[in-house]
Amino acid sequence: MFIIENERIGLRPYTHGDDHDMYMCWKDIDTQKGYNGIFTDTFEQFSDYDINRFKFWVVVVDKYSNENVGVLRLGLDEVCPDLAIWIYPKYRNMGYGTVSFRLALSYIFNHYEYNEISAGCYCDNKYSMKVLLKTGFVRHPDGDETETNCFTGEKTTQMSFRIKKEDFELLN
Repeated sequence: MFIIENERIGLRPYTHGDDHDMYMCWKDIDTQKGYNGIFTDTFEQFSDYDINRFKFWVVVVDKYSNENVGVLRLGLDEVCPDLAIWIYPKYRNMGYGTVSFRLALSYIFNHYEYNEISAGCYCDNKYSMKVLLKTGFVRHPDGDETETNCFTGEKTTQMSFRIKKEDFELLN
């Protein structure tokens, strides 16, 4: 069932059976703010997404409660793909992000030929930044992107972070 696990959580492949939880996460305003995007898809549109395009798309499962608590997905870039995370609203700020990021990176670096993984968060997203730093990502300012915040109209910066395989292995 799990492709990788520890004593607290397991990561299992995402299927369309997980679409409802992920859709509800996207409907959450804090999720939309974290990705600087207003989500307007219907459930049918969302469920039509081609999940098979992604090598790594997993559900985070709390092994004690057997609850799905979030999702991680690796982007499509073949050199330095982006690892994205969505922790479902009622499970945020409970440590799931850090633990699942570590497990995901371990799996990715052991099963794919990537030497580096990127991740990003907006400058006002202190929780995501904390997860990235705790898992060993370092700032990569050359990858920062400035854009307009779709909620406030002000300029915001999506900060870029990266972690190299050898650095991750030294930390874990």
